[in-house]
Amino acid sequence: MMKQLTGLMAAALIAIASPASSQGGDTRYITDQLHVPLRAGKGNEFRILHRGLPSGTQLTLLEDAPEEGWARVRTPDGQEGWMRRQYLVSEPVAKIKLRKAEADLARFEAMDLGGEVRRLEAENQKLNTALASEREKAQQLAKELKDLKTLSADAVALNERHQNLLKQHELLKQKQAMAEAEIQRLSSSEAHKWYMYGAMSVGLGAILAMIAPFIRPRRRRSEWAN
Repeated sequence: MMKQLTGLMAAALIAIASPASSQGGDTRYITDQLHVPLRAGKGNEFRILHRGLPSGTQLTLLEDAPEEGWARVRTPDGQEGWMRRQYLVSEPVAKIKLRKAEADLARFEAMDLGGEVRRLEAENQKLNTALASEREKAQQLAKELKDLKTLSADAVALNERHQNLLKQHELLKQKQAMAEAEIQRLSSSEAHKWYMYGAMSVGLGAILAMIAPFIRPRRRRSEWAN
């Protein structure tokens, strides 16, 4: 497994390091020549500024004169001059790419890829566990929200029923008050009626007492004679 991963990494690095088309054109490299001179102007008659820029040196392209076959460049240490365009390429030379690929391969071989894979698998397991836990919490919260909505609806219905009962209670109180007033009125009327009956009885008794002596029956003379 480790060898396969290393082989895949090396293949990827070599593929990345393979030549590609130049996009910016601002960077150039000296070809596989041993040494390339840097001159003060566009021509072999100009003074040599640097006698031997080694192969693979990275240069910055400042001016390109393809008709004349020269290019003005800047070295990594800031020196500027002219050199033949035939010695410049847009990609690093094979020796540099090979050296970089070898360095990258050695770096990847030194890495514990198996341990990294195990670490990633463990982290992925933790994330899956956390995700499952969060899903369970979300389901529980959804259930609680549903229960709260049900309780809220029941509370609203209960409040409406309570208000209706209060209204009915007020109506019953009013009816009770009206009934009590009617009972009181009827009671007062009945008492007044009996009071009148009593007064009339007393008056009638007084009248009878006054006229009673006048209506006593007279005794017969025969009875006196005897």
